[in-house]
Amino acid sequence: MNEWIIGTMSSHFEISNLQKINIGIIGLGLIGGSLGLKLSEHNLEIYGFEDSKTCSKESLEIYKRAPFSISLDSYSNLINCDFVFLCVPLRSITNVLQKIQPYLKPNSIVTDVGSVKKYVLKEASKTIRKDCFFIGGHPMAGTEKRGFENAFPELFENKSWVLLSDSSNNYEKPLFSQRVNNLKKIIELTGANIIEVSAEKHDQAVAFISHLPLLISIGLLKTIEDTKDKELKQLALKLASSGYESMVRLAKGNETLNEDILRFNNNELKSAFKLFTDKNQTLLENLD
Repeated sequence: MNEWIIGTMSSHFEISNLQKINIGIIGLGLIGGSLGLKLSEHNLEIYGFEDSKTCSKESLEIYKRAPFSISLDSYSNLINCDFVFLCVPLRSITNVLQKIQPYLKPNSIVTDVGSVKKYVLKEASKTIRKDCFFIGGHPMAGTEKRGFENAFPELFENKSWVLLSDSSNNYEKPLFSQRVNNLKKIIELTGANIIEVSAEKHDQAVAFISHLPLLISIGLLKTIEDTKDKELKQLALKLASSGYESMVRLAKGNETLNEDILRFNNNELKSAFKLFTDKNQTLLENLD
């Protein structure tokens, strides 16, 4: 059993020996659910938070079997939480950030798992309380599935987890670095490999290796779906094998997540897509 001890004074907030750390996780889908399941294995006190309006009856039944407490439509238990993970869709982050401010424990560290960082950092800078800390994050993990029913504790093992080197509120560098180090100690429990980078560089990089593949996957799926020659479409789908299925797998994933990615990282994605199309045009022309 890990033993954690946490300081409570603002200038001495650091983790050592780990005896009693409370973690809040807002949003219990694939990412938030997997995080809760994994951190529960380390005997940390986990508080889950979910909006009942977005929950199916099936999800509510599954929540009853979770190895940690879950609050529906109330953030009051955030006052107990030293670390808070926002695991909600990008489109919901601003609203959730605003709602939780009155409930946050003084000196707590708030982070997120959103796949676009400049947008989140901008919103957090306008919203986060002065006596709390926001550190942008993004675990490079996931599947095409969604929901707590598909969560599993090994999701983050050997995956990259980005933490932003940008400060949301111009905190003094030594103080901000200390908070980042504290958050690292929590994330390391998931088995992820932490990478520190700026929000701008993050968004540029994921446009190439994550968001561009998603765009291509959606484009390919829609190209086949919208083919006017129905006979040709049926033949193509009948002939499709593992290569096609692998290519369209991302497009068949979480629609809300996919739409948010394309919208909130639009500029960086457009730049990556232009380079991609230019390169492919050159390749085709060289075959003439």
